[in-house]
Amino acid sequence: MQPKGYSDFKTIQFMVILSVVCAVILSILAALLAEPKELAKDLDRSKQMMIAAKIFSPEGYFIIRDSEGKLTPSIFENGILKPSTKIKPASNKEILEIYNKRLIPFLTNDQGEIKSFQEIGMDEAKYLSEYKKLGYYRAPWKLFYEILPNVENPEKEKPIGYVIPVNGFGLWDAIYGYIAIEPDANTIIGISWYDQKETPGLGANITEEPWQNLFPGKKIFLESPNGSTDFISAPIGITVVKGKVAEVYGDSPKAKSAVDGMAGATLTGNGVTDAYKQVLSAYRPLLLKLQNKK
Repeated sequence: MQPKGYSDFKTIQFMVILSVVCAVILSILAALLAEPKELAKDLDRSKQMMIAAKIFSPEGYFIIRDSEGKLTPSIFENGILKPSTKIKPASNKEILEIYNKRLIPFLTNDQGEIKSFQEIGMDEAKYLSEYKKLGYYRAPWKLFYEILPNVENPEKEKPIGYVIPVNGFGLWDAIYGYIAIEPDANTIIGISWYDQKETPGLGANITEEPWQNLFPGKKIFLESPNGSTDFISAPIGITVVKGKVAEVYGDSPKAKSAVDGMAGATLTGNGVTDAYKQVLSAYRPLLLKLQNKK
């Protein structure tokens, strides 16, 4: 029989070796899964951007506007989207191809200048990683995307809209999303929120399609009572009201820049309001420049 001390030593030795082996295995697995995890996040952000731009539906298929301007299902065919009577889920490959073809990143500064990453000599991946938590609107060069039309060679055409990343704070934590704007740099195409930790059934409704459908057609610059808009000085943003817009603002100009609140989620709504105000204010020079390009 081995001495008791010797048995305890062997047990401890075995535990240490087992712990080291497990740690090594976990480290290897974490390293192997890191890239797929980031790719999954990139894919989700691509989807959310296209949801805001009304190119992709929350249900997982492509959409397109018909001759009457109504959104209808579409399919990926020969590099472009074509109307379809059947709903077909889009593959990840198709999603990324449309995203890379029709959503082109650009940068703008406080003077409203527009530059590509190549023109500035900036590494796109490094930039995205550096500012994704802080907020791109806080960067010296702020990120936005041109939405190109649904044609074979979209790079030769004028943008049909723009997407701006939005971030702020909800009730519990940071919130991240996108807002897509028409070429007039004032009318909303759509919005999305892709990262939030709000209360399920309450503040988390910012990610739900019914609430997001309140935004298309809203104006980000507040119209004056006489029906005109001073884009240089007008308040900018979208207000999430407590209650219903019709009850709070009636048919006044403020109603055009406001959406209904979510029951039981006033603080989340306030966070969304603040996020739009802060982010869009930082992009005002760009929006003014885009309006002059119409």
